[in-house]
Amino acid sequence: MRNNDLAKIRDNILKRKQKKRQQRLSTPSKTPVYVQPVERWEDPDFPKKTSSERMPFHRRLLVKSFFAASLFFVSMLLLTTNNTWLEKPRQLVNQALTEEFPFATVHAWYQAKFGAPLAIQPEAETIQAPLALPVSGEISQTFEETGQGVLISPTEDTDVVAIESGTVLFAGNDRETGKTVIIQHPDRSKSIYGNLTNMDVHAYQSIQTNQKIGIYEPQHATDEMYFAIEKNHEYMDPIQVIHVDEQP
Repeated sequence: MRNNDLAKIRDNILKRKQKKRQQRLSTPSKTPVYVQPVERWEDPDFPKKTSSERMPFHRRLLVKSFFAASLFFVSMLLLTTNNTWLEKPRQLVNQALTEEFPFATVHAWYQAKFGAPLAIQPEAETIQAPLALPVSGEISQTFEETGQGVLISPTEDTDVVAIESGTVLFAGNDRETGKTVIIQHPDRSKSIYGNLTNMDVHAYQSIQTNQKIGIYEPQHATDEMYFAIEKNHEYMDPIQVIHVDEQP
């Protein structure tokens, strides 16, 4: 082989090597690239959601409705059941639902502010008159004898009327005074009418002065009609209260 042919062969081999080197340099590398995971950052002062907050809205509404209905039915059971062992819970429920909120005071403010009674139903027409006993009759037991109120003995069937305007807190059976109506007045005092034959009002009803709240029938009654006035958790002599209010 001649020297010129040998030199051409060497040049061709060198060119092929250079060409392969250039191809490797121009081809992108297939080496995998590892990306470092980003850590999740949480603010330690930001309040985390509780399990109840993560609960869907309709499920939360259903749970709240269930507990509200359960509380309502338990309260109604306590207020309408006359079992003696439920007396203490019934008193607590009745106090929470009635005595802690001044219904009569709010009603009087609303009527003075807006000139119309705050009531769902029309109120009975009554004649305003000075404070007097709820029935006509002889007082058989005085406040000094009972320590809480007076017992009145009407001689014939008679309507029992409210001595003053207010809101009915209770209308039902009491263990000691039978069918009883309790009315709260704007000054936060309460008048109590017990041993009635029939009741014509219901709880939370707005009452006007001299409005009929029930009936007392002597022939059907086992006890005299009971009447008391309570203010600031203390009983007051009804005769003294009426006597003072009748002064000019």
